[in-house]
Amino acid sequence: MFQTKSSKRFAFIGVLFCAFAIVFALLYYFNVISNLDLYLSVTYVSYFVGLALMYNGAYAREHGFKPSTITNFVFGAIFMIASIILLVYGLASGLIVMF
Repeated sequence: MFQTKSSKRFAFIGVLFCAFAIVFALLYYFNVISNLDLYLSVTYVSYFVGLALMYNGAYAREHGFKPSTITNFVFGAIFMIASIILLVYGLASGLIVMF
């Protein structure tokens, strides 16, 4: 299949954000960072999964896969909105401490 430069970039960035999500899950699981609790870890993971799905949708759009593009963008938006809500609620309730 013909790969354009932009589709390669979308695939690379999507895999990169997926790796970030896995890294934050592993950081929480192995308790590497002492102040990374479950709530903050879920916020990070949902944000990076949302970004990865958005870039995967852009990759699918480049190749003309319309149902996959729509599915990726919808679920990516859901994950990103969920992470924004988690972040705002965490900051307002004190679960996430800025300083």
